[in-house]
Amino acid sequence: MRTSLAAAWRWRPTSFVLLLLALVLQALLVMRAFGALLLEPSQHLLVTTQDGAKNYYTFQAYIQQPWSNGLTWFGMMNYPFGDYLFFTDNTPLLAVPVRLWSHYISDLTPHALDVYHGLMLAGFFLSTTLLVAILRRLIRHWGLVLVFALVLPWLNPQTSRLLVGHFNLSYSWIVLLAIWGLLGLYERVQAGRSIRPWVMVLLVGSVVAGLIHLYYLPLLALTVAGFFAAWLLPKQQWRNRTLSAAAVLLTLVPTLLCFLVVRLTDGYRTLRSMQATGFNYAPWKLQLSALVKPGSYQTVHFWLEPRAEPTYESVAYLGAFALFGLTFFAVAWLVRRPAARVFWQAWKAAPERAFLHLLLLAALVGLGVSLGTEYAVADDQYVFQNYFSAFYYLQKITKVVTHFRAVGRFSWPFFWAVNLMVLVALDFWLRRSQWRGRWVVAVALVVLALLDTRDTLKHYRKSLLPNLLTNAPAFPELQPLLSGLQPGQYQAILPVPFFHVGSENLKLTVDDDNAHSLHAYELALHTNLPLMASKLSRTPEEHIKQLRSIFGEQGPAPELRQQLQKNGKPVLVLLDERFYTGADTTFKYQQHNPLAQQLIEAGTTLPQRLQLTPLARSGTLRLYRWDVR
Repeated sequence: MRTSLAAAWRWRPTSFVLLLLALVLQALLVMRAFGALLLEPSQHLLVTTQDGAKNYYTFQAYIQQPWSNGLTWFGMMNYPFGDYLFFTDNTPLLAVPVRLWSHYISDLTPHALDVYHGLMLAGFFLSTTLLVAILRRLIRHWGLVLVFALVLPWLNPQTSRLLVGHFNLSYSWIVLLAIWGLLGLYERVQAGRSIRPWVMVLLVGSVVAGLIHLYYLPLLALTVAGFFAAWLLPKQQWRNRTLSAAAVLLTLVPTLLCFLVVRLTDGYRTLRSMQATGFNYAPWKLQLSALVKPGSYQTVHFWLEPRAEPTYESVAYLGAFALFGLTFFAVAWLVRRPAARVFWQAWKAAPERAFLHLLLLAALVGLGVSLGTEYAVADDQYVFQNYFSAFYYLQKITKVVTHFRAVGRFSWPFFWAVNLMVLVALDFWLRRSQWRGRWVVAVALVVLALLDTRDTLKHYRKSLLPNLLTNAPAFPELQPLLSGLQPGQYQAILPVPFFHVGSENLKLTVDDDNAHSLHAYELALHTNLPLMASKLSRTPEEHIKQLRSIFGEQGPAPELRQQLQKNGKPVLVLLDERFYTGADTTFKYQQHNPLAQQLIEAGTTLPQRLQLTPLARSGTLRLYRWDVR
């Protein structure tokens, strides 16, 4: 028996076996949290509000829109203007292959959202794969590799975006791809080998990341630039032309390539605003207290944490494992200083520490940006000018940088740098220390990570919602409106109250009521008619100005009227009377500007002014035909 236990203790899985084991166990975790998404197709969604509902709609609508619209055009919102692919926020690099498959191989329209869910969940497996590849080169104890390759994809702050509806921002594997690439490049330089293959991997990976979501471009560029700066500037290593060229190439070229792709596929580029509003908006910046604030669903709390919950853009919890691990090392330094000094001297000479030190410095560059160019403290009584933010200087060069206004996202690499540092240090300490109690400490820290993961899985499992977009029985109130309707006789749908979000000019923005916009999405997907309303990103201001004219005393602007009349078909008008009959008349006062309030109020007399023809009714919903004259 002893021989068997000893053999089991000495067993070391191969890299392939370790990866296979990690993927199988990750599949069990994914099924535990999101099994219903896969086993009950078309029945559930992760989010049914705001950006989440809109992102679901834009993905589904892009797949099912007429093939004549092509691949780079999205015509299902902002009608009759539409918009170009990279301004729809529907994950272009995923949406385009699904659309091609649906047209040429097998129609995926009825299952587009199921495919979308599958692509989201595949991110967990990619993150686990990359973590195994990273950790097995930094850690000797394969059990730690296995555990943390499973749990860290669930605990990192990007995963929280799944329940915000920012699906394409939930891919933690993108940051891990950059870390894996930098590690491979660093190791090759130390071994005196060619770095060309790894430079190409990082280059292609960064371009792919940018085509998934443009925010990944500056996030990765800052991380890579910070890594090379920390690596090359000391001792004048920048004189190494190969490494300096790699630094410039990996920092600038992906951004330039993606910018070129977006510009070449954007026919409205001359109409778009170069500057976005909301830069330095406090809820979109990182609050440092968020680093130690667990989610409301987590049972393990750090010994120091703020009372207030962070905004969704400021979620950056480092996790119980990292925080209590840092606490343990700090206490050990104070209580057992001689032993701690011996460990520190050995740790400073460890080759894995050198890489992690550079990674941590690189992550601090992003952390500096995440605080904004101004940081308020003491209830906004004092404001610090953040000279540590790269954006502080970039915004003086170009206002385009203000489009990356949700700067809290730039803190994501910091989570990985801290957790990897603590994990590798723990592994190193377990190998170096002779203290018998070290295994108790290690097990306790691992248990903390497992408890955080358990709570996270439970939270996601309980957060699934009914499919209110494509599952017809989930919205019975629309069925009387659809009965007998012939969508082919109409050119578009005009929702009233009208909404238009995404021009980046708050004076022109008209926010939506969630229940009302859901009805508009449902009607548009069922009829495959485009919406004249819009929730896209960076929509030209000229478009909203023309669409607003519909609600003016003179009716549509001449150029808009001409476009609508050219089609030759009437417009469907979906009007919800609860905003005008006293049931919800406060909605107009929730708008950010008086013009938006006037626009919503104008819906009261719209049927009379445009001489709309009643078609059907269901509860407070009214369906009209508008013959554009």
